[in-house]
Amino acid sequence: MRTQSKVHAARTGGRVMPLRRTMDTRERVLAVALPLFAERGYRGTSLRDIARRIGIKAPSLLHHFPSKQQLYIAVLDQIFEGMEAAAQRIANGKGTRQERLVRAIKDAIDYIAKHPDSMKLLWKEMAEENGVGRNLLKRRMPPLDAIEVNFIFRGQREGEFRHEIEPFHFIQSLHSITIGYFGTAAMIKRLWNVNLLDPASIERRKREVVDMVERTLFLKPSGVAAPSH
Repeated sequence: MRTQSKVHAARTGGRVMPLRRTMDTRERVLAVALPLFAERGYRGTSLRDIARRIGIKAPSLLHHFPSKQQLYIAVLDQIFEGMEAAAQRIANGKGTRQERLVRAIKDAIDYIAKHPDSMKLLWKEMAEENGVGRNLLKRRMPPLDAIEVNFIFRGQREGEFRHEIEPFHFIQSLHSITIGYFGTAAMIKRLWNVNLLDPASIERRKREVVDMVERTLFLKPSGVAAPSH
């Protein structure tokens, strides 16, 4: 029908996103809401702001999300779905556990560099003790941590990772040196005018994190000399 094919425009930053079908609107609302929540936080973002960027009236959002809180939770939930899917791909992927972990680190840093709003929002929410998404974090974080912790534990059992490393604490440290890097990038830029997000810096960050993980966690295969860094 003509009314269903009516085109709206969703603007995220300088990019216009067409809303062609009713079935697409929910996903596009999420795409527009994410950078706004990341930039302004939950309290600084209104449904009117989101609707304006999409090109629809605020009450129209209520057909898909009954409240701002439910929209915010849906945005966070979508981030966790992507993270959990990536973790499962690594856990069940091909190659040694050392190879898979190195690949996961590089892929995660590349992804965050290209989609900084997701980690910026997640970093803010994790730092907010009484954040709106605290119950979602309690529900989604433990299964994600379990996938990653079990990956390290199995690598220890199979002789690829050092046994004296405590898997849970190692995973939390790895989160800090990956997500935290991007969470502080804006502050570093303001204070020292250093751009942590330019391509050269991202490549250097990948090498540094991989090097730290190799030195901290990896057992060298028998008969293979340690790599020179």
